[in-house]
Amino acid sequence: MEGTRPAYDAGTGGVRPGGGAGPGRAPARLAPFGSGALLWGALALPAVTADRLGMNEPRPLWQQLAGLGVLAVAVALSRRQPLTAFALTAGLGLATAPALFSVSYGPALGVFALLLGLRAQRARPAVAGFVGAGVVGTVRIVLVGVDPAPEWLVLTGTLLFGCVFPWLGGRYWRQSRALAEAGWLRAARLEDEQRHAEERARLRERARIAQDMHDSLGHELSLLALRAGALQVAPGLADGHRAAAADLRAAAADATDHLHRIIGVLREVSVHDEPAPLTPAGESVEELVARAAESGLAVRWEPQDDASTPAPAPGGVAERLLHRVVREALTNAARHAPGAPVVVAVTGQAHGTTVTVTNGRATEAGSPSSGGSGLLGLRAAVASVGGDFRAGPHDEGCGTACL
Repeated sequence: MEGTRPAYDAGTGGVRPGGGAGPGRAPARLAPFGSGALLWGALALPAVTADRLGMNEPRPLWQQLAGLGVLAVAVALSRRQPLTAFALTAGLGLATAPALFSVSYGPALGVFALLLGLRAQRARPAVAGFVGAGVVGTVRIVLVGVDPAPEWLVLTGTLLFGCVFPWLGGRYWRQSRALAEAGWLRAARLEDEQRHAEERARLRERARIAQDMHDSLGHELSLLALRAGALQVAPGLADGHRAAAADLRAAAADATDHLHRIIGVLREVSVHDEPAPLTPAGESVEELVARAAESGLAVRWEPQDDASTPAPAPGGVAERLLHRVVREALTNAARHAPGAPVVVAVTGQAHGTTVTVTNGRATEAGSPSSGGSGLLGLRAAVASVGGDFRAGPHDEGCGTACL
């Protein structure tokens, strides 16, 4: 359903309703008319008062009414054509007095000069209007002036103080209002950017928690499935218990897939935006491999062969990152290559530590791959600390390497 759309009014600097028919458009039409009527009344009051008090030379009634009519036309044109409104008022003043200054129309001349500076974007037409008024006034003084020198001084003062200065004030007012609007727009934009940054931070934190849940719980469920598989083939087990162990293994595999789908929904931020989380593991890589072996995974640990190269500091970023890499690799091997032998090797080097996790060919049917983001997150995490990550198949299986 279409509604009214706000539009900016360059004349008043406000927001006016527009678009669509309805009672909401009546105030928009009446407001300029009412303000114009008030402006005309304020400008016409000096003209009527000066004539009544005898401050001007006596004029016929038709000239007074014609002057009020010209002021009305100038007020009507002041919003759309401020230069024309100023020219009409200047012509009215020159027709009344060759020196341009008159008690009747002097205030109107200053007001329309102010509106000219406030509403006209370009300065050159206004300057041309001032010069034109000065030239016409000079010609009139030369032709019909009684005392040219004083009248020309009055004309110059009127142009300077009654036209140029109000026009400059209007331009300053316009620029200050534009700067204020730009400041409010910038403040609103900065507020939106801060709100978006906070929202993105919340999404990143939710993605971090989701990734940690996926890695930790996925690993534990994979080990649970391995234990159930070992129990299923244990000798001397009753058929009912063997079937229960098989059901437990299948349920653990289904829970792992279900967890992966849920985490995929929660991860609204791409893994390329943030590296994988590195929360403290609470155990070393060797302890992780030993626990996986106790759960039934055919994994072998090959420790660091160079004792002269220092091992990663316990609890440091490198040690936690190695733990996460090995955990993800063991989880993938248990899910997608069940029964395959797995080797975890650690090699110390002068510039860091390399861990390599390789597995052979699967001897049983593994879980289908659902396009997870674990390896992508690990690659981003390793790259963030200046390391190198490689994962992919080889001649006898697949492997994961981290430098």
